[in-house]
Amino acid sequence: MMPRTVHITGPVDAFRQALEDRLQRAGATITDEVGAAEIRVSMGQGDRGDRGDIAIIPSDSQSVEAGLIVRVHDLLVPEGAEDWGSQTIHEWADWVMDGAKGEPSSDEPRHWVHVRDATDALAILILSDHKSLGTIDMCGRRAWSRESIITEMSLLWGRFTDSLQHTHTISSLTGSPSPVSSNNTPVVRPDLGPLHDMLLRAGGDGWRPLVPLRVSLMEVLAHRDEGST
Repeated sequence: MMPRTVHITGPVDAFRQALEDRLQRAGATITDEVGAAEIRVSMGQGDRGDRGDIAIIPSDSQSVEAGLIVRVHDLLVPEGAEDWGSQTIHEWADWVMDGAKGEPSSDEPRHWVHVRDATDALAILILSDHKSLGTIDMCGRRAWSRESIITEMSLLWGRFTDSLQHTHTISSLTGSPSPVSSNNTPVVRPDLGPLHDMLLRAGGDGWRPLVPLRVSLMEVLAHRDEGST
């Protein structure tokens, strides 16, 4: 992997900002001039004709033309990024923080992947000397149900508020094992084999997401709490 000059098009949101930051930390230069770029990357929805060398699209996007297409499923961006995954996880956070009244919104089990894991892998693909072609899928390796996510959020939020109010008990600090660590919800997952193989050929360790879901949920709660103050 070597430094390159990269031109990125698409909406400026938290996902794009995270990718630009990751590329710059890897030594890449981000340019606004398409003619000065060695690699052209397009992000997001919409038919904009030639999408460049690499197109990064949401899972529900129409087919596009690009050398490499990365279809991202269930992206978890703690700050929020509307077009890149279900927003229900942020709605659930608000529901838990507001006292869990009524019924939370419904959603199917999802293979959440944290934006840091996604941008780490994308940076390898973008800066690699290996010229990969085709369409690959990106998502987390395990599926999580609504129930397990909300249970974990409730536990985390309860511990946070207990810390603020100095109301911790032995049971609130210990509690039961995290449902996130033991969930085995059966659901069809996108094929991650092509992504894993492409990352190996590009000089990486394959597709190995590292950010635990518990950490992801803590960050979601922190950003929702920050936004409400």
